[in-house]
Amino acid sequence: MDIQLGYKLLRDHPVPIRPKLIALGIGAPVVGLVEILQLPLESVFALILPVVGVAGDIVFDGAEAVIGTTLIATLLLPYLAPASVVQQNPLPEQPHKQKVTIGFGVG
Repeated sequence: MDIQLGYKLLRDHPVPIRPKLIALGIGAPVVGLVEILQLPLESVFALILPVVGVAGDIVFDGAEAVIGTTLIATLLLPYLAPASVVQQNPLPEQPHKQKVTIGFGVG
């Protein structure tokens, strides 16, 4: 799973809108399910810290909804986008790292 390629495809204009919407449509319910699972813990924090807990919960839930949905969509989009479009969008090659040996090399 390549997050960089998925994000590049999400922002790329030649990628059709349908795979993008499908990826975002899968990501939103997954994040919603995670939110539902967090409700008991969030309610405890809201009771312990009434003002700060509720305000922090709203901020974190909003950020989690946007970031989580986008993250899941970037993971899924390389598999949902047409193969011809994915092959046209290669990522730049990473520079090769030099191999460093410590100690005495047996050659």
